[in-house]
Amino acid sequence: MESLTELVQFMQPSQRLDLKKIALTHVLGLTGTEEGKCAIFSVDDLLTALFHLTADESLALAKDAVLALINLTADVSGATKVYNTSREIQPAYELITTAIRHIINENSNLADPWSMVLSNLTREESIANGTLDILDENPAIMMQLMEAFAKLQYNKSKAKLDYLGPIFCNLTQTHRGRELLCRSKYNLLDKILPFSTYEESIVRRGGVIGILKNICFDPLYHEIILREPDDILNVILYPLCGPEEFTDEENELLPMELQYLPDTKKREADPGLRKMLLECLLQLCATRKSRQHLRSKGVYEILREYHIWEQKEGRHKDCLLACENVVDILIKKEEEILVDNYKEIEVCNDMKEKFIQEDEEYLKDPL
Repeated sequence: MESLTELVQFMQPSQRLDLKKIALTHVLGLTGTEEGKCAIFSVDDLLTALFHLTADESLALAKDAVLALINLTADVSGATKVYNTSREIQPAYELITTAIRHIINENSNLADPWSMVLSNLTREESIANGTLDILDENPAIMMQLMEAFAKLQYNKSKAKLDYLGPIFCNLTQTHRGRELLCRSKYNLLDKILPFSTYEESIVRRGGVIGILKNICFDPLYHEIILREPDDILNVILYPLCGPEEFTDEENELLPMELQYLPDTKKREADPGLRKMLLECLLQLCATRKSRQHLRSKGVYEILREYHIWEQKEGRHKDCLLACENVVDILIKKEEEILVDNYKEIEVCNDMKEKFIQEDEEYLKDPL
């Protein structure tokens, strides 16, 4: 503790560059362990010094300071501590605003590390809401963030900005975030969707699929997800499709973009993302109207072939279970289901435990 307190004097902006570098290198090393992070969190003045060094005139030093913040915010408790400290010190350090400013600055050399900091921070719902407060105050900022995400090579210093995907995903864990993306007159959701199959980055791809999952969990937006001409439904289904051939009758059910896919068509390689897409479909099965729409679009036929592939090639237990959960609903007639909205059904704790146990038993050996 005492040694860390002594380090603070060597991390002041006016200190000699070599001394700042030595002190910061030590602090950055500490952020790699839980014990080291706890020690840093016990010295608020050290965090304050770290905030100031993110703007150091030495780019290398500033980058190391931001990298330290990435490590310190890697879990929710650390993110909350860093965020709260930035607001409590006098004068307050505008942590979120600083991150956004670097991300939308096309010449920033620190846009990527700052986007990782903001991605870590916004996983905590209260911080996501704080970020939305800033975006509400200046709607133009959201448009700049969207442009930075949608325009490849936006950053002239070669920052990829892939972590904007998880940032937007984190914002949609809140009602306000979902409202912003789905109801915006700027068609923000449409600008994000093309990256659901972006092969160059699983981070960006996963962020977009996470956005879809968050939106699908909110029945308010099911009508938007299932709108004609099936553009959003296609985004969910396309990664689950393979090169299999369907009968003419089955093809007529499928959305046009999913018919007669080439022999080279491959499914989403990451099982975590496949599971999220299947969970999207499960949430869309909540109401009678949505279930009927999914059946009319050949979703069962697509999942039938997907299930065969998952058993033989994907071989991921959670994905198989997620697929079967959707299929079990779609193969039933509405006369068998007898409820209009699954989300309105009250399930007692005993039944919840029974379902959990059944899933656990299944996962022991579904292949």
